[in-house]
Amino acid sequence: MHGHGPGTENGQPGHGRAFGALRYRDFRLFWSGAAIYHVATWMLQVAQSWLIYDLTESAFAVGLTGFFLSVPFVAMSLYAGTVIDRTDRKKVLIWISFGNLVVVLAIAVLVAGGWIEVWHIYASGVLHALLGAFESPARSALLPHLVRRADLMTAVSLHSVLRRGTQIVGPALGGIALLYLGVTGSYFLNAAALVVMLGCLFAMRVDGAVGEGTQANPLRAIAEGLGYVRSHAIIGPLLLLETVMSMFGSFNPMLVVFAREVFALGPAGYGLLQSASGFGSVVGSLGLTAIGNVKHKGRLLLVAATTYGITVVAFSFTPWFVVALFILAASGAADIINGATRMTVIQLLAPGQMRGRVMSLHAVSTRGVGPLGGFNLGTMASFVGVQSAVALGGALCIAIAALVAWRLPAIWRFTGDEPSAGAFPDGPRPQGTREQVQVAGAG
Repeated sequence: MHGHGPGTENGQPGHGRAFGALRYRDFRLFWSGAAIYHVATWMLQVAQSWLIYDLTESAFAVGLTGFFLSVPFVAMSLYAGTVIDRTDRKKVLIWISFGNLVVVLAIAVLVAGGWIEVWHIYASGVLHALLGAFESPARSALLPHLVRRADLMTAVSLHSVLRRGTQIVGPALGGIALLYLGVTGSYFLNAAALVVMLGCLFAMRVDGAVGEGTQANPLRAIAEGLGYVRSHAIIGPLLLLETVMSMFGSFNPMLVVFAREVFALGPAGYGLLQSASGFGSVVGSLGLTAIGNVKHKGRLLLVAATTYGITVVAFSFTPWFVVALFILAASGAADIINGATRMTVIQLLAPGQMRGRVMSLHAVSTRGVGPLGGFNLGTMASFVGVQSAVALGGALCIAIAALVAWRLPAIWRFTGDEPSAGAFPDGPRPQGTREQVQVAGAG
């Protein structure tokens, strides 16, 4: 794109700086718009759950929302990846944001007019999930076009913390918005956040963000993507690792049981348990971003995955609430470091013409099957108790990480400097004045 090889600046090898991704104007716009929208989305979830319970007085009806968000997402993800691989990722995100805006405004009008029914909310969840199946891989596939190779790890770290980090403040702000603005106001606030994100996307000057082509036949393109991932010595095992960890290590839904049955806490204590993990995620992400580029990426992600499993087991049997908060924070940090490093490795390895399909499979292994973790652990808890069930899930995370490290030494040795990782695009130069770049690079 600019005449220099991947990972170079002014022809010299790139060495990622602390908070290096923030040196790029387009990334700052991309991240800021997404952060505002994620906070507003957490706020809306509070209002939406409140609305569903008002309409049905059923906890099951509230929980059913997750089903309508998960199943359509998984069903559409493989096809979505083929679309991302042959279209402009920025334009895809603009259309998705516009679609989400229409859905949110439609529900807001129904609520304001007193015409809302619970099936309207479920239908909107399905539409958001279908759009999300395109949004998640498009966001991930766009990142390499926003920063240069040496700064990718900081970009992925900052991007990865968006959902977990905004979880700390979003629900609390959602409660305040619900109190002062009501359900209708919360929906219109979410619409305003989408308008802000659209403005950020339109302001971005990214170029070269068009997929490099794929099979015109969607079924062949899907088969091609699945075959590529299955045969790859590193990407396939990493997605398998994440799938197992998502299905058996996603213990967040069980925190309410720990709060009430293990620690005998009320809503305030439950909120602290929820926030502790998110706080750890922010700390872990900022730490990884401050370091810049990490050389031994494969080693880091496997150590972080193992550490995550250890903290889950430790939390399961901790009888002291304060100690549990520290362990949850450590768990959140290990989880975000593992996830951000894994995505960086996959981004470095996936060729441009496959990146959309690979990232759609990555989204399935995280956001797609993650909700099943609560179901699996809940089922296990009915037989062995919640503490033993969560501990077993953590032990499985440790076992799969150890198995990958033992059987696949190529992952343990991966640094990103290998020739096989050379398909990464030559990203843009840092934008802004020389002084601005120096200040941002200094973190």
